[in-house]
Amino acid sequence: MWEQDIGVFPVSFQQQGDEWAYHLSMNLTGNEHMAASGTDGQCPVELGPPLGGPVNSKLYVRPHEGGITCAVIGDDSERSAQEQVETWRRAAASAASSLGRHNRTFVWEAILGTSPQTYGLDHIGPLTRPQRLGPVQLTPGGVCTREQVFSERTGQGLGFRHSFPVIASGEVTTYSWRRVQPIAELCLRRTCALLSLFTGGTWIPRSHPRQRPGPGEHMQVPAVFGHIPQLPGLADEPEWRGEVPPDAEFFEVPGWVENAWPKLDADAGLARAVDALYEAMRLEQEHPSLAHLTFVAAIEGFGMRFVPDAKCDCHPECRHPKPVAQKRFRKALKTVMTDREVQQIARLAYKLRSSTGHHGSLFGSEVTFGYSHLRLFDVAHEAVFDYAILGQLRNASRRVLAEALGYTPAGSKSAR
Repeated sequence: MWEQDIGVFPVSFQQQGDEWAYHLSMNLTGNEHMAASGTDGQCPVELGPPLGGPVNSKLYVRPHEGGITCAVIGDDSERSAQEQVETWRRAAASAASSLGRHNRTFVWEAILGTSPQTYGLDHIGPLTRPQRLGPVQLTPGGVCTREQVFSERTGQGLGFRHSFPVIASGEVTTYSWRRVQPIAELCLRRTCALLSLFTGGTWIPRSHPRQRPGPGEHMQVPAVFGHIPQLPGLADEPEWRGEVPPDAEFFEVPGWVENAWPKLDADAGLARAVDALYEAMRLEQEHPSLAHLTFVAAIEGFGMRFVPDAKCDCHPECRHPKPVAQKRFRKALKTVMTDREVQQIARLAYKLRSSTGHHGSLFGSEVTFGYSHLRLFDVAHEAVFDYAILGQLRNASRRVLAEALGYTPAGSKSAR
């Protein structure tokens, strides 16, 4: 085993390390794939040995006050060591000089649609026209898509649904498509969160982001998602081609949603609350009790701006924080509700939230695999929770965050 330092290179370990490693791999092997293990904050980054190319040794990369310092580690004969060290040194220096010089603009695109959880015609119709949400361009899909609704709980198909997906796209300037994908995924998540907040339906990516092949080559929404089994007695039914029904109700993204992106960028607390609301909406169908807890957390998180942390004042040396969570929850609700409305929601919501969060109690239909047990002479408590309590809390959290993003209720002087 031998080890040889190859010097210090002017590369920011955290900000430029990934790009430098990309250029290093391209210099050595002609492609961007090389064995690697990242740092845990103490250990160095380990690169190689490459599967192909002129070296069979590893490179250890550590932060240095001048950038990064590199050492080559090998276990072959000393005779080949010097040749490998020089090869690594040249490749490392060339990679450092390539930083920022090979960027290009990538165009990504993906399909977004409402979550396939209910059958029939989706209540959210087609998008009226192309619109922008921050860096994301939304384009009408122009297709009424058919698919089978599948239940996670029952493991069975529940029937067909028809919905109206849209195409989302954006541009990222960087050095490799692999850097574009996580950026596009984050953009898709926020776009779905904002569409869910506005429409009340749960929007999700229906495809992974892909690179647009070239100008004029756009992604197309399929007429059919997945496998559609042949229904008995309908063998002669014509092929579904995705025609949009003439009576479909189109929707348009309002100005307050179009302008929400920079507000979320500037307000980390608000962005966190919108993320929590979106996660709760995604949990609602299959995990209603966890959704309830998360809806409360979204409202409470937004309320942090109204009620700061405070130390307990039971005695001068007490270091415990005051319990302010419920006060934050109520303050946030008061931005859109009367005191009486707040009182009606807060008491039960926090009791159930605490029972789930501290004891693991479940109140919704998850305890019966999604089936509400209908009774003639008793109340199906899980149905009351799913459709009344949880629905009321979901709508309350949407109202709070929509108004925080600039929504003006109809009838007010500044309504648009």
